[in-house]
Amino acid sequence: MAHHPDDQIRAALERDARAGWRAFIDAYTPRLLSHIERAGVRDHDEAMDVYVRVCERLSERDCERLRRHDPRKGDYGAWLATVVRNVIVDWVRSRAGRRRLFGAVKALDPTARRVFELFYWEDRTPTEIAGMLQARDPGVDLAAVFDALERVDRVLTDRHRRELLSTAARARRAASLDADPLGAEAIPDTRRVDPETALAAAELERRFTQALAGLPPEDAAILRLRYVQGLSAAQVARALRIDGLPPSRLGAIVDRLRAALAAPGVARAEG
Repeated sequence: MAHHPDDQIRAALERDARAGWRAFIDAYTPRLLSHIERAGVRDHDEAMDVYVRVCERLSERDCERLRRHDPRKGDYGAWLATVVRNVIVDWVRSRAGRRRLFGAVKALDPTARRVFELFYWEDRTPTEIAGMLQARDPGVDLAAVFDALERVDRVLTDRHRRELLSTAARARRAASLDADPLGAEAIPDTRRVDPETALAAAELERRFTQALAGLPPEDAAILRLRYVQGLSAAQVARALRIDGLPPSRLGAIVDRLRAALAAPGVARAEG
């Protein structure tokens, strides 16, 4: 009767931790790399950095964590998904302090720079951003946030986009973890805002949703995909099967949104 590969690895670990570790690496490296990619780390050098960190964590103290894993809770493969994600928590935290503005973004106006930080670094929605910025500058409305996002988008290179996409994906997944088999601490919640700002953002979200309902369906879909989901103009065009999405059309759609937001019954809550 054939034994499960995990049983063979456990037996090897008990006989000789180094030999057992090599057997584990041979069997599970493809699975580890797949988990790392699914967690949002797709750049090769970054993925290899995370892979090495996972290996270092698992091989500590003669592979103690592998040896004490309870097979009744499932095979190594399922458990490793959580292991990888917890290692990424630490990895994201270690890189957070080194985050810096791209030179092209640094050259933009202060509003665009702040919108960039809130949208790409803190994963804020456009309505949240508008609510936060209006506390200091009432002239920054939701359409102004969209305009700032367009100014940012025009200076971002493909390399910038890959890095931002990878960082955003890592942060979203890492911050949602509950289980912690490797003892990683929870990431502090830095997204909280004061109640007044939260109320302003909620009101903007209501107005945004209501304004979208009054736009042509394709315009509404473009706004949601472009500014809420964060797709590039080319990705939006492919998703909606349209010929293209030039800046002139985006600008016209944002102007229609601005007019819709100012319409009676949308500009302020009724009753």
